[in-house]
Amino acid sequence: MEKKILFTLCATAALASAQTANIDDFEDGNGLASTGTDDAWYAYNDKNDKGASTYTNTEDQYGLVVVLEEAAAGGSKYGAGLTGIKLVQGDNEYDPYVVLGLNVAGGLSGCTSISYKYKGAGHNFKAVMDGDETGSLTKYNRHYKAVSGSTSWSTATIPVSSLSQDAGWGTEVALKMANVVQLAWEVKGEATSNYLYIDDVNCAGYAGGGSSSNPGGGDNPPAKTGSTAVIDDFDDGNTTAENLGKKAYWYLYKAGGSFTNTQAADESWDMVVKEGTNSYLEMKGISGITPGDTTYPSVGMEVAFDVSTLSGCTAVQYDYKGSGHHMRASVTGVKADAGYEHVAPDQAKSASWKTVTVSTMTQPEWVADAAPSSIVAFSWAKVSKLTWVVDEKLTAANLGTDLAIDNVKCVGTLPTAPKESIFPVSAPSSFKAALQGNTLHMTVAKAGLVKVQVFDMMGHVVESHSEKMAAGSFAHTFNAVTSGSYVVRVQQGSATQLLKMQVR
Repeated sequence: MEKKILFTLCATAALASAQTANIDDFEDGNGLASTGTDDAWYAYNDKNDKGASTYTNTEDQYGLVVVLEEAAAGGSKYGAGLTGIKLVQGDNEYDPYVVLGLNVAGGLSGCTSISYKYKGAGHNFKAVMDGDETGSLTKYNRHYKAVSGSTSWSTATIPVSSLSQDAGWGTEVALKMANVVQLAWEVKGEATSNYLYIDDVNCAGYAGGGSSSNPGGGDNPPAKTGSTAVIDDFDDGNTTAENLGKKAYWYLYKAGGSFTNTQAADESWDMVVKEGTNSYLEMKGISGITPGDTTYPSVGMEVAFDVSTLSGCTAVQYDYKGSGHHMRASVTGVKADAGYEHVAPDQAKSASWKTVTVSTMTQPEWVADAAPSSIVAFSWAKVSKLTWVVDEKLTAANLGTDLAIDNVKCVGTLPTAPKESIFPVSAPSSFKAALQGNTLHMTVAKAGLVKVQVFDMMGHVVESHSEKMAAGSFAHTFNAVTSGSYVVRVQQGSATQLLKMQVR
């Protein structure tokens, strides 16, 4: 499971006591901690390091389930845990591992020790600082303490001063709890038990955070937890946002600033960047933006769609790396491109991928005096355009030359996109295609370029081939796809054929 770091956009309220603060006792069962909006529990394995370790936690409509009744300490209703752990080396160069983790985006300033109840496998308790999610700060030499396994409930009390790095490799840096963005319970090497349960996680001296029922505090509650719908993960390699409708496209704008992306004759931009199996959008070579410039220069990435498309959303979530920026929304009733639009708080410049969840936006305070008729209550149902803006309001430290975004999602639901908008079909005349298992058999009547794509059931491209083929019969086996249902699209010229493929 790919891990994400969720960053809150809401102000946090102080806890009443700065003595021992509850990070999570799990009794609300919602998978969110008390440290801030969207500070969520999650799990991942060593798949990205070519390992083959697994766990048996199930998934529901909200994602992987790590808050479990069976993980609760005596007298509790819920705890968090990993079940059915199997540590398998695979092609991992180092020890296999699985991890139970917690995002703590606001840091743990003031925290002098962390305690928790646990049962099961021995593990490494780790603190990960901002900038080290991808190892860029310490080269994965993170601060940790080893904790022995236990077949009965035990309590671990870990002074922050006891968290240390391994000597002799990586980069040694001082641990600052105010900069910590993740806590991790890592089962590594050979598991002493096939499960790890934790409960009642507390931090002595921590003075920040909010309640898990309203971790944002005050009058700005967080987005409701629940399912997410993909707006665009860009893995189809194009700049259309089919899940927002047939006419939704990603594009760039500049107003005083500039970038080096170019526009083709069909008005599409060269925004899609592919790294391995992942694709994302990037605005490149940003220039002409000077903090405080009174000519108000800006550049941005935008997607426009029909009003009400986001009516089923309670928030919009996205990953980003690169320049600082803020999200802006065009809302029905507000004059566009006049500075009256709704905006979210600025995001800081980041060299590594980070995840942001925007639950609401506000108009600038001055709009009430300059254009009182443009004051409109924010509603996702009224939004018709989203823009990721780099402008003169940023500080010099947060201004970058590139901005990338990925995995844009609606927290909630989107209207179902008609299949024909994702998989256009015309009757084939120049070829015949049929599937036998996961092998495609083709007969091409006339030489020419043939394109074969494999889509998952959400419309994402998982495999794509283009080849100039001579007339004749051919076969191709899709060995790279995993078990599941797929749609295979075969295209030659204007002729297209769709075939459903079930891989077991």
